[in-house]
Parts: sequence; C-alpha cells; structure tokens
Amino acid sequence: MSATTAETIHAPTPTSASGADRKRNIALWALTGLSLLTAILFPLFTGSPSGLAALLLTIPFAFIHGIRRYGARRLLTFFVVTFVVSNFFENLSISTGFPFGDYHYTGSPQLLQVPIQIGPIYFGLGYLAWLTASALLDNADSRLGRGHGRAGTINTFALPALAAALMTMFDVGSDSISSTVSHTWIWEHGGGLFGVPYTNYLGWWFVTYVFFQIFALVLARTDSNHSPQNTTGLRHGSLAQPALIYTGLGLSSITYFMADHTTHVTDATGVVWDTAALNETMMTINIFGLIVVGLLALVKTARGDTTRTTL
Repeated sequence: MSATTAETIHAPTPTSASGADRKRNIALWALTGLSLLTAILFPLFTGSPSGLAALLLTIPFAFIHGIRRYGARRLLTFFVVTFVVSNFFENLSISTGFPFGDYHYTGSPQLLQVPIQIGPIYFGLGYLAWLTASALLDNADSRLGRGHGRAGTINTFALPALAAALMTMFDVGSDSISSTVSHTWIWEHGGGLFGVPYTNYLGWWFVTYVFFQIFALVLARTDSNHSPQNTTGLRHGSLAQPALIYTGLGLSSITYFMADHTTHVTDATGVVWDTAALNETMMTINIFGLIVVGLLALVKTARGDTTRTTL
C-alpha cells in the first residue's frame, strides 16, 4: 500500500466538529495553559515547588484528552491498569523494599499505605509521558501490533519502554525535592542522589513499563477502525498539548531554583544536604531531560511527523 498520511485518512471535515467537541478543545487548551502557568509561576510567587498542583491538573486533562483520543472504554482501561499496578507495587515496596526501596509516605488519607492521590497522578503523568513518547516515535500509539507490519510490532514494545523512561526522567528531576526537602515521603536508608537511592529510579522504570506495556497490548488487539486518529474531534495538534505540559513540568524547576534556598536539610540517615546544590542539580537534570525531550516532541509535531504514517 502506498505511503499516505493519517490526516488524509482520518481527519474530520470542517463541518464535522460539534459544539461539544469545540468546548472540549477549549477546555484542553485551558488546562494546558493553566498547567504551564502553575508549573512556572507557582514556585516564583510561593518559593515552594509546584509539583502536586501541576500534577493534579494532569488528571482532568488526561480524562478529557484520552476519551477523545481512545474512547471512554479504552481510556478507563488505562486508568484502571495504571492505578492498580502502581498501587500494588507501591504497597509492595513499602512492605518489602521491592522494587523502589525502603520508604514510607507521610500524607493521608491512604489506600492501604499509599496516599489516595498517588494512583490518579500516575495516570495523569503517565498519559503525558505516553503521548510525548508517541510523538517522538511519530504517532506510534496509532500503529501497534502485527497488523501494522514490522513497525507495529516494534512500536508495541518500544513505545512502552520509552514512555516509562520519560516517566522516570520526571522522577529523577523531582524526587529529591519531594522527599528530602518536602518530606512527602521518607527514604529510610537514604541514597546517593540527595537522599534518594538509585533503586527508586530502576523501580519507576520497571513499574511504569509494566502498565504501559499492558495498555500497548490492549491497543494492539483493538480493531484498526478504532485507532486514535479515528476518534471524533481529534486534531493533529493534539499531541502538542501533552508535550507542552510535560515540558512545563521541567520548566518549574528553573523558577524554583530562582527562589532563595540557602538552607540545609537532613535525610533519615542523618546526611546533611545543601538545598541550593540540590535545586541547581534538579534544574540542570530537567533542562537536559524533560525540557529537551518535550521540545523535541513539539518540533516533531510542528513538522508534521506525527501525521505521516506509512501503511
């Protein structure tokens, strides 16, 4: 079959978008803008990290965007898988130390030993990482499984692996602030990255890979007539929105670094860390991690790479 574009096959006609769809599109851009403002301005005006506020905004975004892209049933599948898998492994690690390491949460209310908001945050952040990775792989989530030839088979495993790496990249640039500084959770035996052990990041990659891989296999088994591009009201600019929010999460560390942080913090093992060095390191990690990756995804979206699919 000759090369063609997803836009040619699936893009709705100008008259096909309903009033409800236009409202959803406005809501998505509003959430995108609000997420960026929260991530960038919150640390400047409060001197505190914007992590939780910005992450909570990813949840309604993921629900609205995900239903448009995948339909309610498959989006609900993604939510259930991310919630169950993440909560299972978080509780397992708190009890046994596998796979993240030995830690405990300080917040409540909790589902077993994990604050109730953690599962939905895995879902919202996971959705951003999944679609940002899809943009980097030229709309890979629309070409999964054997029905799309060799590319589809490769995408089925490469997309979850890359999305998990993007999730872990976020945690590398934020966990030390959330745990060592903010004490949202406590690493009981400390660790080399400002009080965080390397096992945490290996655990993040493993756990997020598991739920991404399950979702990829679900999509790969779905009839091609229900591919993402066929979702009512989808715009080919839709991959820009999650990439923008993902980039904003990295930008938040720059504005947080600009606040006055000249104190010291002590982790659970008694090691003293300089907060200025910690914040500078997190900013550097995010500049050459989340921000670079997010901008690359935006460039590929702007160039039209995500709308060109060889069938």
